[in-house]
Amino acid sequence: MRKYIYLVHDLFCIVVALLVALYLRNGFPLIQEGQPQDIYLLVAVTLGTALCVLPLMHTHTSMWRFTSSPELASMMLAVAVVVLVGNTVLFTISRLDMMPRSVPPMHWALAVVAMGGNRLLVRYLFGPERYSPKHHSALKQHVLVVGATHTAELYFEFIKRIVQHQVVVEGVLDSDKHLTHRLFQKRKILGTPEDLPRLLEEFHVHGIHITHVILAQLIEDLTNAERNTLLDLEQRGVIHVVQFAKDMAPQFQQRVVKNEADFYHNMTDIDPTLYEKPKGIYPYVKRGFDVVMGLTLLVLALPLLLLTALMVALDVGLPLIFWQKRPGLYGRSFSLYKFRTMRRTVRRLDEDRLAHKSGDSLRTSPIGKMLRRLRLDELPQLFHIVAGTMSFVGPRPLLPDDQPEGGEVRLSVRPGVTGWAQIHGGDALTPEEKLVLDIWYIRHMSLWLDLTIMFRTLLVVLKEDMRNVTVPSRTAKAAVHE
Repeated sequence: MRKYIYLVHDLFCIVVALLVALYLRNGFPLIQEGQPQDIYLLVAVTLGTALCVLPLMHTHTSMWRFTSSPELASMMLAVAVVVLVGNTVLFTISRLDMMPRSVPPMHWALAVVAMGGNRLLVRYLFGPERYSPKHHSALKQHVLVVGATHTAELYFEFIKRIVQHQVVVEGVLDSDKHLTHRLFQKRKILGTPEDLPRLLEEFHVHGIHITHVILAQLIEDLTNAERNTLLDLEQRGVIHVVQFAKDMAPQFQQRVVKNEADFYHNMTDIDPTLYEKPKGIYPYVKRGFDVVMGLTLLVLALPLLLLTALMVALDVGLPLIFWQKRPGLYGRSFSLYKFRTMRRTVRRLDEDRLAHKSGDSLRTSPIGKMLRRLRLDELPQLFHIVAGTMSFVGPRPLLPDDQPEGGEVRLSVRPGVTGWAQIHGGDALTPEEKLVLDIWYIRHMSLWLDLTIMFRTLLVVLKEDMRNVTVPSRTAKAAVHE
C-alpha cells in the first residue's frame, strides 16, 4: 500500500512542478488569456505520461529511508523521460504553441528537487544512521583489510552500520606497490600483504594488537608469496584470516560472462559457422533502425499504452506488469516486461509457461485473449528495444529451463520481439525446432530479411489463429541446411 502512496506523491510533485514552472515563466499566461483548456491539456498529458513511465521504472518501490545515489539517479532519469515523452506528445498535438521553451527544463529541475528532496528528508529523519547501534566496547578489535576493492567498501559500510564501535580498521594492504601511502576510503594503504609481519611489529610497538586480517578479495588472486605470508601467520596463531569476499558470496565463484570475448570463449565445442557475425554496416544499421523506430512507436503508441494499461487494471487489477528473467545477448540476464493478461491465481504459478502448455483454457479473461492475440501485451518491450536489451527481430528470449541443448548460439545476437521462428509456427514448435529456425536466421540475417519478418508478423497478427501449425517440423530442420 505504501508504494502506491509514493506513486501518488511523485505524480503530485510532477504536476505541481509543471504548474510552478509555468507560473515562474509568465504567471500563467494561458489563464490570463482565457484559455484554461490548454492548462488542462498540459496537466492531462503530463499526468498520463508519468502514470505510464514511473511504474515501469519502479521509482515508487524504493524505501525512502534507505535512499541511495543510484536510486536518486534513476528517479532523475525517470522524470527526464516523463518530460521528454510528454513534450513530444504535446508537440504532435499542438506543436507546443502554448509552452515557452524554458518550461521543460524548469519542470524537470523543480520535479527532481521536490521528489529528491522529500526522499532525502525522510532518510535524514528516519534513516539507518539515526538507529545504528551505539555499543561502546572497551575491547575493540583492530583489523587490517587486504584489497582496495569494492568489497572493501562494502566491509567498511558494514562495520559503520553494525559494529562501528567494536572494530577499528587500522589500514589497508594491496598487492599494487604503487598504491602504498595513498588513501582508500579515508584509510591509509600501508603496503603489500608481504609487508604484514613488519607492520604487525610496528603496531605492537605502538600498543596496538592486530587480531584479524580481512580479505576483501579472493585469496586465489594473491601471489604465492602473499598467500604463504598470510597462511603462515595464521598457522602460528598470530592473526586470524577472515575471507570476507569468499564468505559473502561462495555460490558465485563460477566463471561469469563479462563481455563478448568471454561468451565466444565458452563456445569452443560449437561449430563457429553457426554464429558467424554479420559483416559490414548491417549491425549498426539494425541498431539505428531499432532506436529510431522504437522511439517513434513509443510516441505514437502512448495513447494505446495508456488504454491497454487501463484495460489491464480493470480486468485483472494491479500490478499491471508481468515480468520474467530471461537470458539475452551473450547470456546476460534481463527482466522481460509484458502487460498482465491472467488473473492473480494463475499469475502466481507461471504465466507464460502455463499459457504455452495449457492454451486458452487458463486465459479466462476475454480481454486477456484479445491482448495476447493482438500482441498488445508486449507493448512494454518497446522500452527494451530502445534500451538495447532487445531488437525488433531476433530469436525470442526463452526461459532458462526452456533453452534447448546448444541454445547458446541463439544468445549471440539480441533477442527479438518477433523472429523467423515466430512466422513459421510460433508456439506450435518445440524449443529444438525454434533453435533450428533461429540458427538459420543468424546465418542469413540482413536488413531485408528483418523487414520481411516484420511485414509477415503483421500478417500473422491479423489472422484469427496466431499459430501457423501447417509448417511441419521437417521444414524447420531443413532450414539450417539451406
